[in-house]
Amino acid sequence: MRLPYFFFGTLMDPDVLELVLARPAGALSTSAVLRGYRCVRVANEPYPALVESPGGSVRGLLLRDYSDEDDRRIRYFEDFDFAIEQTVVETADGPLDAHFCGAVSNVAPTDLPWSYEEWARTEKDRFLRVAEIYMTAYGTLDGEAADRLWLDTVADVFGR
Repeated sequence: MRLPYFFFGTLMDPDVLELVLARPAGALSTSAVLRGYRCVRVANEPYPALVESPGGSVRGLLLRDYSDEDDRRIRYFEDFDFAIEQTVVETADGPLDAHFCGAVSNVAPTDLPWSYEEWARTEKDRFLRVAEIYMTAYGTLDGEAADRLWLDTVADVFGR
């Protein structure tokens, strides 16, 4: 059985997830909590990262039903700066093993908290433009070219 994905940032948004999967995403209805972390802004980026934080917790949603192609698309979207890691999240039905995306390189987390609600209000529309351009290149770019496309598109759309 494949592990569900725990999404804590932009992939919690159904519009973003639909762009990434290139299909209707379905419901992300299972609420989950990841303990020992907090969700923070990433310097010069419109997405968050998790940083270890004793006593901290991050709320998110689970994607349980996904195909091998969905998995490849999620991994591409999460870029080559993130690693897919395994963790345990808490759900209403008890603890559950899940995947989440943890930063590994080229990501500069800040001390500023990241809020899904604030992001949806202030950055979502621009983020969707970036995600659409980036995902159009899925399957055609190596890691370095994909990273350059992301950075250039964020700079163009967000003026960074």
